[in-house]
Amino acid sequence: MSKPRPKRLFDDLKDLRRLWPFLKSHKKTLIISCCLIPLISLFQMSVPFILKRTIDQGVLKGDFKVLGYGALAYLFVVVFEYFVRATQTVLTSRAVFQMIRDMRMALIAHIMRLSARYHDKNLSGALVTRATSDFDNLSESLNQGVLSSVVDLAVLSGAVVGLFLLDWRLAVITLCVLPFVLLTINLFSKALKQSMLLARVKIAALNAYTQECLYGVNTVKVLSGQPDAQVKFDKLTLEYRDAQMKSVVADAVLFSLLDGISSITIGLVLWFTVRPSEAILSAGIMIAFVQYVQNLFDPLKQLANKIAMLQGAFTAIDRVFSIFDTQEFIGGEEPAEILMGQVEFVDLSFSYNPPTPTLEHISFSIPAGESLALVGTTGSGKSTIVKLLSKLYTGYTGDIRIDGQSLQSMDGVGLRRKIAIVPQDIVIFKGSVSFNISLGDPEITQDMIEEAARYVEADRFIQRLPGVYEYQLREGGDDISVGQKQLIAFARAIVRNPKIIILDEATSSVDPASDGIIQRAIEKLFSGRTLIVIAHRLSTIQRCDRIAVLEKGQILEMGNHRSLLDKKGKYYSLHEKLLHDDPV
Repeated sequence: MSKPRPKRLFDDLKDLRRLWPFLKSHKKTLIISCCLIPLISLFQMSVPFILKRTIDQGVLKGDFKVLGYGALAYLFVVVFEYFVRATQTVLTSRAVFQMIRDMRMALIAHIMRLSARYHDKNLSGALVTRATSDFDNLSESLNQGVLSSVVDLAVLSGAVVGLFLLDWRLAVITLCVLPFVLLTINLFSKALKQSMLLARVKIAALNAYTQECLYGVNTVKVLSGQPDAQVKFDKLTLEYRDAQMKSVVADAVLFSLLDGISSITIGLVLWFTVRPSEAILSAGIMIAFVQYVQNLFDPLKQLANKIAMLQGAFTAIDRVFSIFDTQEFIGGEEPAEILMGQVEFVDLSFSYNPPTPTLEHISFSIPAGESLALVGTTGSGKSTIVKLLSKLYTGYTGDIRIDGQSLQSMDGVGLRRKIAIVPQDIVIFKGSVSFNISLGDPEITQDMIEEAARYVEADRFIQRLPGVYEYQLREGGDDISVGQKQLIAFARAIVRNPKIIILDEATSSVDPASDGIIQRAIEKLFSGRTLIVIAHRLSTIQRCDRIAVLEKGQILEMGNHRSLLDKKGKYYSLHEKLLHDDPV
């Protein structure tokens, strides 16, 4: 199978059209900015003509009146062009920054909608790079590369027109060089894009590993993993440096070639104008020609730098829109109507990595208001059942129903607002206690937050915090205990008064001081709600109406605590391990 042909510069320029949906809402600003570009070109084109007339009619003929008017006209054009160019730059930058803001918000919303499978395959640090530095690179490249190149193109076009107005022969000589310039730019654009794309890949890997090390910094320290982490970090840093240097070298060579071509062209024009056969050309025309040639090649010389920025923009567009093009969504648009909380799993089979099954032909039902405990060894499929019920994954056979409504047809976001999950790994965000309970939901009032905290008895420790509910927790909740984190998670789960609550080993690491409080809160949860419990504590398991024993993705036994013990089967052996504090 042949490799796909790399895109040429002109193909890349077509990709800029993908920005239009985000830019069109700011088109008024952009239109005004674009209307100023012809003025800039006109002012640039008029300067050599002013110089020509001032020199030929004023300096050479000694007419001070013409010289004075020429000086005033030159001053007016230069000053007015400055203000027009500054206004055009400000308006363009404003439109670009607003577009980048809209794109960043849309990308984050898109990433949050992507399925859990997508996040399993992609490092969070790489996604952070896409949503931050790739957008910064795109913003800089658009402002200083793409859009400023439009102004340069207008100035270049004005210079071409001016050359033909002065003398068509010299204009033809000058323009004969342009095909070589364009060919050189097109050839180097491929090398620049490849090197810059490689650099973006390397910085994403570096950011991902840095985030991983910072997230697990305490584990790295405890296990004395700093030397190995430093070696890998150095390796990633060197790879990023080498990738960056490739683009720097290509940029430098391109600049040198264009600078040399522009100098040769100016030399050819000067040589042609000073030949005896061309003595009829005035000094003003010669100076105007040199000025036009400079106006023509100054933008081309800047392309040595801007071509790298252009490739930076194209690379960022490719990387950002590769996420937008990813459509790994979980379907379902019907509102989740959970009035009772009845849960059914009907002959459900699922696999993370086909063909290896994770769950095989799972069937059970939980009447509204009852509880089910899921027990089994690690890897038996307990947490997978919870993830499927939360609609974090799809691609299963069979069906899952809540109050008779198939999960396949439900809107996943609406569903997760109607059920509550208390996970084993509690995430505490940097912010107030109130924020960590409500998670910024505007529908949750302060009274609801405080009521939820009182319900799980979290208000006992919250009232002792400086600022109470406005106390600012650190990232990860390092300034409170593990038990206090879990109490906040309990308050977070019940603040919306859900009909279904899932406890995913939520009490596995509770300290003794908080254990009694959480057990009392769990007792309250058993009243009037459907509960699914993954637990290692006998007190919690025995309290459930039914217990499902899983092994290798299948339900081996189902019943209440007493009936399962009487069977002397798998649950009985797990129960004996629990009695001896041997985790299952």
